[in-house]
Amino acid sequence: MLGKICIKPVVTASAQMTVDQAARAMRTKNVGALVVVNAGRPVGMLTDRDVAVEVVAKGMDPETVRVGDVMGKKPVTIREELGVLDAAKVFAKTGVRRLPVVTRSGVLVGIIAMDDLIMLLGNEMGHMAGALSAGLRRAS
Repeated sequence: MLGKICIKPVVTASAQMTVDQAARAMRTKNVGALVVVNAGRPVGMLTDRDVAVEVVAKGMDPETVRVGDVMGKKPVTIREELGVLDAAKVFAKTGVRRLPVVTRSGVLVGIIAMDDLIMLLGNEMGHMAGALSAGLRRAS
């Protein structure tokens, strides 16, 4: 269940915030992306790459540009009751690196990153290998 393993609370932004405010929030919270919400529901994502490529590289002023003008719209989300395999499939199919985790009604409850999922699966594989190895030693 992703709702139990996702990162909470999520660092969020509003579409009306300036990119400067959003970038400062990313730095303060040490995250590379913000989920843009409206009434608790994800409406976009703003990544550090969006800030660099869509604002800074274009010579725009981060103090005047609004998050809603440069965010990725229609974020790919995943429901909290789904599992790790479901998340892996969504990551593979869509190419996104972060998935906001939502309730059945679309309210944001957490976020899971592809890197988090890879670490989790790696740890599980290690535990499974250890258990199998111990079982083989006992059997011989």
